[in-house]
Amino acid sequence: MGHVENLDDYRIALNLDQTLNQKTYNTPLTSEVAAVWIEGSEGRGQFSKSVMLHGKDSSSHCIRSYHGCYDALSYPLFFPRGELGWHANIPKVGVSMDEVDAYRATHRASNANDEDAESPSHLCVSVRDYYCYKFQIRPGVFNPILHGKRLFQQFAVDTYIKIENSHLDYIRKNQDRLRADLYQGLVDSMLDGDIRGEKVGKRTVLSTSFIGGPRDMRRRYMDAMALVRKFGKPDIFLTMTCNPNWDEIRRELLPGQTPQDRPDLVVRVFHAKLQELKHRLTKQDILGKVRAYVYVVEFQKRGLPHAHFLLIMQRKYKLTCPEQYDLLISAEIPSNKYPELRKMVIKHMMHGPCGSLNPNCPCTKGRKSCKNHYPRPFSDTTLQGKDSYPIYRRRDDDRKEKVRGCELDNRWVVPYNPYLLRLFNCHINVEACGSIKAVKYLFKYIYKGHDRASVVMRDASKADDDVDEIKQYRDARWVTPPEALWRIYGFELSQISPPVMQLQLHLPNMHMVAFHERQMVERVVKRPGVDRSMLTSYFEANRLHEEARGILYRDFPEWYTWQSGKGKVWQRRKRDTGGQVGRIVSAHPAEGERYYLRVLLNHVTGAASYVDLRTVDGVTLPTFREAAERRGLLESDNTLDECLTERALFQMPSSLRRLFATILSMGKDIKTFPLPPMIDAYDDAIGTAREVYEEESIQPTVEDVALKDSLNEEQRAAYDKIMSVVDTDQGGLFFVDGPGGTGKTYLYRVLLATLRNQGKIAVATATSGVAASIMPGGRTAHSRFKIPLTIDDGAVCSFTKQSGTAELLRKASLIIWDEASMTKRQAMEALDNSMRDIMGRPALPFGGKTIVFGGDFKQVLPVVRKGSRAQVVASSLRMSYLWESMSHLKLVSNMRAKNNPWFAEFLLRVGGGTEETNSDGDIRLPDDVCVPYSGSDNDLDNLIDFAFPNLNENMSDSTYITSRAILSTRNDWVDMINVKMIDRFQGEHMVYHSFDSAMDDPHNYYQPEFLNTLTPNGLPPHVLKLKIGCPVILLRNIDPANGLCNGTRLVVRGFQRNSIDAEIVLGQHVGKRIFLPRIPLCPSDEEMFPFQFKRKQFPVRLSFAMTVNKAQGQTIPNVGVYLPEPVFSHGQLYVALSRATARSNIKILVIPAVDGRKKSRKGVKKTPTVDCGTYTKNIVYKEVLTN
Repeated sequence: MGHVENLDDYRIALNLDQTLNQKTYNTPLTSEVAAVWIEGSEGRGQFSKSVMLHGKDSSSHCIRSYHGCYDALSYPLFFPRGELGWHANIPKVGVSMDEVDAYRATHRASNANDEDAESPSHLCVSVRDYYCYKFQIRPGVFNPILHGKRLFQQFAVDTYIKIENSHLDYIRKNQDRLRADLYQGLVDSMLDGDIRGEKVGKRTVLSTSFIGGPRDMRRRYMDAMALVRKFGKPDIFLTMTCNPNWDEIRRELLPGQTPQDRPDLVVRVFHAKLQELKHRLTKQDILGKVRAYVYVVEFQKRGLPHAHFLLIMQRKYKLTCPEQYDLLISAEIPSNKYPELRKMVIKHMMHGPCGSLNPNCPCTKGRKSCKNHYPRPFSDTTLQGKDSYPIYRRRDDDRKEKVRGCELDNRWVVPYNPYLLRLFNCHINVEACGSIKAVKYLFKYIYKGHDRASVVMRDASKADDDVDEIKQYRDARWVTPPEALWRIYGFELSQISPPVMQLQLHLPNMHMVAFHERQMVERVVKRPGVDRSMLTSYFEANRLHEEARGILYRDFPEWYTWQSGKGKVWQRRKRDTGGQVGRIVSAHPAEGERYYLRVLLNHVTGAASYVDLRTVDGVTLPTFREAAERRGLLESDNTLDECLTERALFQMPSSLRRLFATILSMGKDIKTFPLPPMIDAYDDAIGTAREVYEEESIQPTVEDVALKDSLNEEQRAAYDKIMSVVDTDQGGLFFVDGPGGTGKTYLYRVLLATLRNQGKIAVATATSGVAASIMPGGRTAHSRFKIPLTIDDGAVCSFTKQSGTAELLRKASLIIWDEASMTKRQAMEALDNSMRDIMGRPALPFGGKTIVFGGDFKQVLPVVRKGSRAQVVASSLRMSYLWESMSHLKLVSNMRAKNNPWFAEFLLRVGGGTEETNSDGDIRLPDDVCVPYSGSDNDLDNLIDFAFPNLNENMSDSTYITSRAILSTRNDWVDMINVKMIDRFQGEHMVYHSFDSAMDDPHNYYQPEFLNTLTPNGLPPHVLKLKIGCPVILLRNIDPANGLCNGTRLVVRGFQRNSIDAEIVLGQHVGKRIFLPRIPLCPSDEEMFPFQFKRKQFPVRLSFAMTVNKAQGQTIPNVGVYLPEPVFSHGQLYVALSRATARSNIKILVIPAVDGRKKSRKGVKKTPTVDCGTYTKNIVYKEVLTN
């Protein structure tokens, strides 16, 4: 503008291009004063503000913004007597100008050490302090600035620019004088004779990015992701917007003023409310105990400030299901019973109207519908959204209100928390975000940076289409009065808790040292602590303090504080408060050794030097990369070659061939490589599909054939009914319903042996690998029928009509599917759809085949991730259209607990939900099956000693190891017990680290240490510690025909760096030795990750302990049950109690609540010990137990 002769002939235009990021370049929604601030690439000369003063003698003077006359000349209404504004020589109270002058004289006389002296700011008033003083309200004192309305707003943004200008002036003055070099470079330069500072190193360019700028926001984003690595994904997303009609604002307005005229009041009151909200959330725990949080304040061209909170709750307070969402969040208009709340919802929480009701609404303008997806659909219950916020309960209850001229109902309500809305009387949106896949995008949304605008100067006389293309637009910051005053007052724009410390990362002697150009190099090198850094002091702490040696570098700030001004040392915290969260600064793989150093620091504890990090098994390696590869922290190109080489030394050719086939089948398909197309050719000498040949090769044992004679009456009746249908080839559906221990598997074995003995094909499948492994020829249903992992209504299986699987199913006389009650109905319906097709009989269920389903609806139902009770029930087989076509066969005689009929009856009452309860709805457990609770760590040890007595004497006995287990409801408790058990287990150990990657993360947003913390369901842990003789469970269908199914239990017999030697210990293939390589594993599509996560690891987990769901279908002679919290889903308690073979073989450890009479915040009742007995929760969905 400075080069435009007549500004009256020009106008400023905003670029409304929708391709720009609308989160920062969105158009203003209100009429407001704003500064358009064009930033330069180097920050030089871009903020030069001045006033030209023309004298009567035609002379002119340039008055710069830091001159005392600037304010009076620019704003004469505010300074009518020409009072001096801010300048650099205003002394603080108690300081005389003589002291200031004396300091400056000394400062000018100083030499090379002047960069270490204090600046005059400790004596004089800073520009920020001055204007905070000027904008203050003082009773009885007339302040014309506060009466200035729009002129006040202009003065506010002008003042903020002045403050930032002073910051840039400092940079411009000092960045040419400050230099930096590597410590080693300074030492080398001194030895070479370069003794002056200006001769070495490089100029230090001080950061010109503002707080809230892109670089600052990226750093804050990385800090926030460090919290996610440490504490998990955020659970609650809360947005609070300032209400200009708050009483605190209205009371302070001067006559004739509106809130827009007083941005100082708006920001002060909003800041106070924000602090109160933070106090309520983090200190008073009104939404539950918060483990970590971040918040960011924004001013997005909407005229009013607003704040975004992301809360990570403590594990006990995480929102895991729709019932808990309803306790905190509402998306409905309140009833007339709550008139004040209803009034606030109508005023603050109604979206729009938009869409067809108001096409000009900003959220709809230029679109076919609302970008925020309003109106939302009605829903009678809250449902878990798929990769989205929940679908909140919005009932069609005829509650309507007229809002901005339109009648709106529950579909237009923005989700809110009634307590917070009533307390703060403003727009306060509360969302459950635990199901949002895109953790990265949540944080990037709140850390998107300050407002921006794309602007151009146009000749007002020219038409719009005469303007040149987009090149004329200049990228600029957009500063509003509220933002300017927020920054002037020094209020925080963002906060993170616990704080995150960035930890230095550098190769030996390669840390940066800053110095002044006039300093002598020798003095710099001899400066105390110049050879020390965070990393080298970490090594020193490991040498000096034994307790430090078990702590990773990134976790060090939790236990030690960094004393930068006291010798650069780590000092032990006096209180273990959790301290700070550490984050090693990022390094890209292209940086070579620095990146590999970072990998080692994230995994190796106790290193006292760089050499220690390069030492593996007593051998010191030349590079960090080789050390990382030797430790198994990096995937090398020859891992698979080494795997085969290791096994070739000990194993027979047949075993090696199976291992080679496993490596091939679990690797990349050759079709994914850019090679010429391959012509498929098979050596089909027998003329039979492989699937059919494998089934026909299964020969029943004499023992299985003889089992028919020992069937009890119930089993015999079921057997005869099924065989009559098979023999006549009529086709039919059966469901064998029986509690655990009633002999369902026994019946299946008889059916399979009878038909196979007749030369017919009988296909045996089960939902779980464990249940499949105890049936001859058993396979998991998903593996046998090629059922998609993610399945919806109307789906079909993945096999084709001409495939070997289709041929097998056409030839099969009987198909058995055990544990069908724990399978989603959509899986069975998909098989039905496919079989109607391949059989050519679309009118008959399963194309007219005989299918036997089995299960027990008292056991665990299908898993619906964070699903409501209604969703879980709706996914069960009982809700399928196939259920009415099935003949129901019941087995009731419990063979497993026949010696204790009382316990068998007790199990039935627990499973059926008929066991007597106390006033809290909890059942009492028999005293003799409970481990007494004392509140000490010994309680869990007592449970372990019961389940695994005399462990050290029986470690080599595979029968002992696999005939017992500890069950719990959550994976984290199971993992904790397994870690405890493997540490107890004696013998040589091997630790395997996984290779983790985010395959669609080109910008390296997801650091390896964050990926390492993830352990999705169905994947092995990042750190897998094994010992000879320990039990493990297989997590993938590797070779089902040879017994390697998902859920197969194994015992480790040996290990090398790249392979595991194990033995199958249960099922039809007991005693078979197998060999496992590392294979790439990906979580199912239902896992809530915002990226494609891949982990390369051995596909096993320890199985001293397992989840209740994983134990379903197994008979475990000796069972321990660990319940630090009550069960949370249907059938879990029943399954845990019914796994054991006798009442004397089960023990339960229940951890009671601190106060058994109270319920937790989420409505989950704790497990109290009352009346000298042990009570616990028992969840039963009775609607799924009745026909």
